[in-house]
Amino acid sequence: MGKPLIMVSSVTYAMKGRQILSRYGIRSDIVRTPSHIRGSSCGYSLYVPKRTDEAQRILEEAGIRVAGRMERENVP
Repeated sequence: MGKPLIMVSSVTYAMKGRQILSRYGIRSDIVRTPSHIRGSSCGYSLYVPKRTDEAQRILEEAGIRVAGRMERENVP
């Protein structure tokens, strides 16, 4: 099983998202989206090891555009 990443459009949104999730007691870390996925975009994601579905819903309700989700094998 991979590590769940919620992809966002910028490091700014990743930072805001981490702060919002923290208020709900959801741990998250900012990581670079793997290069083969991000293409030419900024490419930051939130690694959310638990409550990932809930975290995505919270982010979307807070106005943070989620660019997608993926599972990554090795997240530092």
